[in-house]
Amino acid sequence: MTQEWFESADFEKTANNDKKDSPSDSVLLEEDAETREEAPVVEENPQANPEDKETSEETVETEELAEKLEKIDESEEPVKEVSQKSQSLTSKSLESPFLPDSVSTKTAVFAVFKEELADQWVWLQGALKEPTASIDTDKKHSYNAFALLTIFSALSFFCAIYHIKHDYYGHMAAINSHAIEQFPSLNLFSIFSILVATSLFFFSILMGGFVVKRFVNQDNDWTLEKALQEYSRLFALPLLLTGIASFFAFFNSLRFAALLCLISIGLVLLANLYTISRPSKDSQTDSFYRLLLAFLVNGGILFLFFLAEMTLVFEYLRILAFM
Repeated sequence: MTQEWFESADFEKTANNDKKDSPSDSVLLEEDAETREEAPVVEENPQANPEDKETSEETVETEELAEKLEKIDESEEPVKEVSQKSQSLTSKSLESPFLPDSVSTKTAVFAVFKEELADQWVWLQGALKEPTASIDTDKKHSYNAFALLTIFSALSFFCAIYHIKHDYYGHMAAINSHAIEQFPSLNLFSIFSILVATSLFFFSILMGGFVVKRFVNQDNDWTLEKALQEYSRLFALPLLLTGIASFFAFFNSLRFAALLCLISIGLVLLANLYTISRPSKDSQTDSFYRLLLAFLVNGGILFLFFLAEMTLVFEYLRILAFM
């Protein structure tokens, strides 16, 4: 009996110790019981009200569509604002008085041309008064002088050929019916040939003077730009005479125009002679031999350019024989 009592007492102690060591088992059992009670409730809810679920889904979809529409509206509003701003700016620019007008641009161009013409006329007056004065002026005056001299000379030559060919058409046809066919036709190519030939003539004089002054007279300060300014002032009087000659040649007053052209060519050659005959301070050669060498070099350059000019206008020079 005593042994059984001790064994039962030991069993009770061990059981109590096990209960003390694992108190969480009771808590776990309680949680399992709670979840079992709640589980049917959760399962019953979706089966109980299917219409409520559909309505809830529809409300969610409508809310999402509303949010997307709001975002689209917000993104379109700045574009509309920018377009409205651009339209307002264009309307203001159209109403602005500072836009370039065709009339105002034409008047501005005419004012600039008038100013340049007045400036060139002032330079021409100074060159006519003192052609040998060494005055440093703007390069555009020298370029304009050579360009105008070339254009006036070419215009005089072309107008003379044109009037001679048309005025004496019947006379040449009476002499020889095939005479007209032998003469060249006057077209755009003939105008270009005459213009190139006259420009080569004046450039040959400029180049001849430059070579003589730089290499024969040994003037190291003589450059093409300086030669251009020097010759442009010396060619002021031929420029005026050639301009008058082109005016008379245009109106078929050929004899007076030819006389003015011959005088202007003589003045050009005289200006070239004046330039190459001036002695240089740095030259160590004798003045006679220096002048002889200057004539030979300048004459050789002019002769080479003259051959090139004749290849361009020789056929048109035959028409001048009937003047």
